[in-house]
Amino acid sequence: MADLPLSGRGALVTGAGIRVGRAIALALAVEGADVAVHYRSSASGAEEVCATIRALGRRAAGIAGDLAEPAECERVVAETERVLGGLDLLVHSASNFHRASIEETTPALWDSALNVNARSGFLLSRAAAAMLRRRAGRIVLISDFLAARPVRNYLAHSVSKAAVEGLVRALAIELAPEVSVNGVAPGVVLPPDGTFPEDEASLAKSVPARRNGTPEDVAQAVVFLCSGPAFITGQILRVDGGRVI
Repeated sequence: MADLPLSGRGALVTGAGIRVGRAIALALAVEGADVAVHYRSSASGAEEVCATIRALGRRAAGIAGDLAEPAECERVVAETERVLGGLDLLVHSASNFHRASIEETTPALWDSALNVNARSGFLLSRAAAAMLRRRAGRIVLISDFLAARPVRNYLAHSVSKAAVEGLVRALAIELAPEVSVNGVAPGVVLPPDGTFPEDEASLAKSVPARRNGTPEDVAQAVVFLCSGPAFITGQILRVDGGRVI
């Protein structure tokens, strides 16, 4: 039987204990990758993900870290390289999602959005750059449809994700030709807790695909960018059911 496309590759997935990050970590493992499962506070979720990955015959390690702290970004990458023996794939999925009007968007909230969603992507990539260059690695940063289509009360989040998309393009230049860098921008995948079913249905009807997405939709896009042509770089793959059309 032919090797799986990511067999022998080491991956770091941030925010991998829950939600979309969890789906990404599991999808990469299904395709053969060993995975470092980063989490901040979801220790039990991360251990469940690790157990599932190990059951597939892959290596997995949970790595805690607060990516709002620059030193923690460096430590998470160093720990990944140590436990996996190298790093080939960096997927930055960890994110916060602050809902706040402009009046409620304090400097601290603004910094929280930019630091976790955008700055940490840069710091992780910088820490991993030397290893990824040696191994012709891949970087995938997770954006959001709000980067292109902001809505009221998500000012800091929308700007932070627009910064992520700018970072994708800049890193693709900076790390070329050895490393390909791309982004995935999901549409409505997991509505916020407390969303009414009728509101979810309304969101689904507002896109050409006539449905909301799933974490697995996003995960399969990440797998493609990690295992497909390395000639694809600097791109944002919009997994949004056609929302931005």
